[in-house]
Amino acid sequence: MGYIENELNDLEKGTIYTSEEIASIVTHKENAFVLCEDTSSFPNEDASSRYLVKSRIETFIHRNDGGSYFIPSSKQLIYIVKKCM
Repeated sequence: MGYIENELNDLEKGTIYTSEEIASIVTHKENAFVLCEDTSSFPNEDASSRYLVKSRIETFIHRNDGGSYFIPSSKQLIYIVKKCM
C-alpha cells in the first residue's frame, strides 16, 4: 500500500480499504475522485466499513461547467470502489 509517514497517499486496484482510509485520500490527495454507487459519504472516523478498489483510472474529465465546455488542463485520478458486504 502507498503509505508515507503513516499517511495513505494512494489506493491500489484489488485492495480493500476502510472508510477512514478512503476519506483520507479524498481529503489529502489533490485531483482525486472516488466513485461509489452504494455509499454517499466516507466518515473519517469509520474504521469498520470496508471497500474494494475495483478500478484506478488517470484520465481527462470533460464536462459542462455552467453551460460552457470545460477543457481539462490535466488528468484526474478516479478510484471506483464498492462496499464489501
